[in-house]
Amino acid sequence: MTEATHNQRYRIYSQITRSAILHLEDALDIGKVRLFLLSYRRGQGARATVDHYLDLADARVLAADLAQGRLPERFIDYKGSPQGREGKPLSRVLKLDDRGEGQRAPIVLQVSHGPGQVVGEGAIKPAGKADAEIAILLTRWQARRLGHALLAHLQAWEVVTFRRRTTPEPGGGYRLREEGPEWVVEDFL
Repeated sequence: MTEATHNQRYRIYSQITRSAILHLEDALDIGKVRLFLLSYRRGQGARATVDHYLDLADARVLAADLAQGRLPERFIDYKGSPQGREGKPLSRVLKLDDRGEGQRAPIVLQVSHGPGQVVGEGAIKPAGKADAEIAILLTRWQARRLGHALLAHLQAWEVVTFRRRTTPEPGGGYRLREEGPEWVVEDFL
């Protein structure tokens, strides 16, 4: 994936705080949602950036939970790239937690990057302390806004891409024939 591809991604949702920016971006062409976080200091600019690619199935569940303003359990997602910075494995970790009632901003979304180690057939596990770690705190209202925006985007994507995702490739699939009240598989194409 090139840097130009990142710049062309549709931005689903953004949240800006005093010290961090969160962007949720469409990466559904690879079955993922991209989370991009940037930490900054006013008057000094960006201090660090991190990103994480969340699987579609996980994004659906988290979006539904956040849309209700709750997170029933802590979520941790380990990802990475075998050829990250300088050709070395890069570990990416997403943590999403609810600190409970009594907090002004109880939902904590944190992404960290650091050295990784390839395990098995391509899985990446953290290997040492993270090089960059950014957390953003969300109120329940902000979490609900994020959840609803993501759910709406995922549902729209499913509708728009339904035919492409469910139509068999030429030369593959089967033909159905109606036989009375039942359908029978006639032959495979």
